[in-house]
Amino acid sequence: MMHKVTFNDMVKTSEAKPWRFMLVGGVGAGKTTLIKALESKTPSGVRKTQMIDYSSWGIDTPGEFVEMGHLRRVLVSTSFDAQILVAVQDATRADSYFPPNYFLMFPQHTIGVLTKLDSPQANIKQATTLLRTAGVTGELFCVSALTGLGISELREYLLNQNNV
Repeated sequence: MMHKVTFNDMVKTSEAKPWRFMLVGGVGAGKTTLIKALESKTPSGVRKTQMIDYSSWGIDTPGEFVEMGHLRRVLVSTSFDAQILVAVQDATRADSYFPPNYFLMFPQHTIGVLTKLDSPQANIKQATTLLRTAGVTGELFCVSALTGLGISELREYLLNQNNV
């Protein structure tokens, strides 16, 4: 019988977490804010991620690693610590830092998250196209970490991936 892992089990354990997801996206896409919302923490006071952060049940990566081509190799090696990749696209941006078909080189399942859906400038159709062009073949989630829109659905999805 499989033991269902709860969210609290994932974030309150003191031992190494064998199951993790990795957030990948440009600077300001909302990766750190998203991970705080997934952990039910207040996203206010989020600071710029300066290095890869393993302190959570997700791996938070600096946006510069996507934006600067010579640093993308770090994402490839870091991805070996993750069971699922989460491509984060700011829905208010008209462009993407992900090269075409970028995520097809990873063996992990890749899902997409469209952030900042609370903004009037959010363009879901354009953001969806950008993620699909980047090679995201998995599920897409539309979220707002500030209003909570879509957060519980994404959290439940990620928790259930641990049981697969």
